[in-house]
Amino acid sequence: MSIDIRIPEPLAGQVADAAKSQGTSPEALVLQAVADSVDPLAKLRRLAQPIAARLHELGETEDEAVEYFEQIKHDLRQQRRAAKP
Repeated sequence: MSIDIRIPEPLAGQVADAAKSQGTSPEALVLQAVADSVDPLAKLRRLAQPIAARLHELGETEDEAVEYFEQIKHDLRQQRRAAKP
């Protein structure tokens, strides 16, 4: 199935400008925007994929990584509180 749409100006110009600045085509930009809209977690999965792959290489789980980051966050908060006059 395919859906053909017409994007009116000035939005079409904005799409073309954004695509150019991102080094992609207007069609690819619009398709990615639609994909992200119908699956809001898709972008997060794309961004997290390299991290998940590296965790796997290291033999770490996502839960272990989250616990590690939480501990760092708490340590940094304690340091900030201790540094306040």
